[in-house]
Amino acid sequence: MKKMRVPITLGCCLVLFLLGLVCVTQAGIYWVNLIDHFCAGWGILIAAILEIVGVIWIYGGNRFIKDIEMMIGAKRWIFWLWWRACWFAITPVLLIAIFIWSLVKFDRPDYGKIPYPDWGVALGWCMIIFCIIWIPIMAIIKIIQAKGNIFQRIVSCCRPASNWGPYLERHRGERYKDMADPKKETDHEIPTISGSGKPETRISSNF
Repeated sequence: MKKMRVPITLGCCLVLFLLGLVCVTQAGIYWVNLIDHFCAGWGILIAAILEIVGVIWIYGGNRFIKDIEMMIGAKRWIFWLWWRACWFAITPVLLIAIFIWSLVKFDRPDYGKIPYPDWGVALGWCMIIFCIIWIPIMAIIKIIQAKGNIFQRIVSCCRPASNWGPYLERHRGERYKDMADPKKETDHEIPTISGSGKPETRISSNF
């Protein structure tokens, strides 16, 4: 991927530039309105629901709180009471309720009292599907790459990677003292590219 970094970057910029040209035509406002109608709200809403499910219900809300306390220091239980209520109940319930309500109250998009044709509505649904479909696709890829039967693979993918934790050893403390070295390739890692172009697996230098 390092050798293909420049061509891929240029290719993506060129493709996105060409796709954006339709928005500066005489009919551009109709395209902008269509994109805004489908992608601006639902994409963020679905991503927020999946994010809170991933962090609180898969990674673990209590584990997440302990990670925060490693950075800000231990707090009394009453300090986390409101945050637990928001993360575990209030926020996911409200997000799901808003999502369901938006589907129930969905109106056919229009602009200036001119309704969009059927192919325009279908294109709008395709755009939102294209935006969010990569989340389940990557989940399926990770499950396929894991080892064991299907249940073991799902459980493995729902657990933190062995190299998950503070990048610097002095920040790991007792909680992450046995974590794998982030410099070595391990399971389910998320590689990043530094400014020097060298691949890294750094989680965070300030974790």
